[in-house]
Amino acid sequence: MKVTGTDGKVYTMEPEADLTDADLRNADLRGADLEGANLRRANLRGADLRKANLRSADLRSADLSGAKLRWVNLSRANLK
Repeated sequence: MKVTGTDGKVYTMEPEADLTDADLRNADLRGADLEGANLRRANLRGADLRKANLRSADLRSADLSGAKLRWVNLSRANLK
């Protein structure tokens, strides 16, 4: 799954992806498999993450304000 971020960059959504500092505001990431992905400092404000797999993902300092997180797998994710 590929998504164009607000910054104009194209990001590949896949397990263990490096999405450090990605600008994914309001992105449609429903059902994305991002297990083990690095999302440090990612801007996910308003993103739709329903049913996404973020198991073991690194979400330190990520902005999840207003993100849709229903049925998201956040087990073992780092949210500090």
